[in-house]
Parts: sequence; structure tokens; C-alpha cells
Amino acid sequence: MATILIRSTLADCLYIALIPVMLPSIDELLALDALTLREHTEQAGDAFDVDEHRVQLRQSLEVSEVCSVRREGKLVAYAMLRPHSGACWFVGAFGTHPLYRTYAVITELLAKMATLASEQGIGELRSHVYKTNRLSIAFHRKLGFQVTRENDKGFEFFIAICELTTKPAVQRATARATCRPESGAPDAPATLRKV
Repeated sequence: MATILIRSTLADCLYIALIPVMLPSIDELLALDALTLREHTEQAGDAFDVDEHRVQLRQSLEVSEVCSVRREGKLVAYAMLRPHSGACWFVGAFGTHPLYRTYAVITELLAKMATLASEQGIGELRSHVYKTNRLSIAFHRKLGFQVTRENDKGFEFFIAICELTTKPAVQRATARATCRPESGAPDAPATLRKV
């Protein structure tokens, strides 16, 4: 359950909004990853073993923060970030269901990531992407990420948050996070209590 403070301009009162936030289960993450990662993982010459991936997800969840987007209760997008070194965090996962790769879903996910970055003092992001994952590479480049390392299978991308925040898509998402804090759970009603 997330707690968000909302100021009422009509009654000039402060309310606490208890917004049910349903964190993704390992099964939900696994299903989305199997749908979105299997093909380019295998094209890169690696195996996508469901049981092994489940173990990796469980381990990642212990040290990561998850931002997720749901539509009608169904997980449609998520990002998993973990501390890497200092103010640098590693994006260990970023997945969007193919039927939900829309402006609204991506903006909502970026807004949640912007909120996390602000709350955690994240100053830089790193990620690894298979060369076979053309959509992810294009997305990283559109957001201004730079390749810092490369091997035969993939790229390591890097960006400073101050540079990332100059990109229009991120500015729109950041504005959304600032203006609509209750967007954390669009499918769930908020419970308001007067303080």
C-alpha cells in the first residue's frame, strides 16, 4: 500500500491517500519476460530457461526496486533497477508487453522511474542490451544513452540523469509524476483519510 499526501484546495485540508499498489509476482514477471526476451536471447546464442530465469528474478527482486504498469489488473510493463555503485543504478530489466507499447504505458513507466530516481538520489543509469534486441537499442539511443562497452553479444549503455531529464519523453513523464502522484495505481481506487 503506497501512501501519498494530497492537499485539498476546496477544504484546505491535508489528506493521506492509501493507494493499493499491486507489486508484480514472479509469475507475472516471468510470463512477460518469456514473451519479450526469449526470441532475442536465443538469437544472441543464449538459452532462455524458464526455471533458471525464475531463480534470477527471485534473486533480483531481493536487491532491486520495481516500477510497474498495469491495465485492467494485468502487468503490461515493468522496470527493475538496483544500486550499482554510488549514485549509479543498473537497469536489470525493462519490459513492455507488445500489445501495450503505447505512449501512455511508456510515459507512465518512465514517470514511476523518475519518481524512484528522485526518491533514491539516482544520478546515473547503466544497462546491458543484447545486440539482437533492436527495439531496446533504439529506445536507449532515443533517450540519449551512450555505449560505454561492447562485446560480441551486447552493449553496455550509460546515461547521467541530468542528461536524461533533457529528453522530451522524460520531461513529459517527469511532469506527469509531479502533477499526478496518484497515478501510481490507475486501476485501484484511493482511500482518503483527513489528517
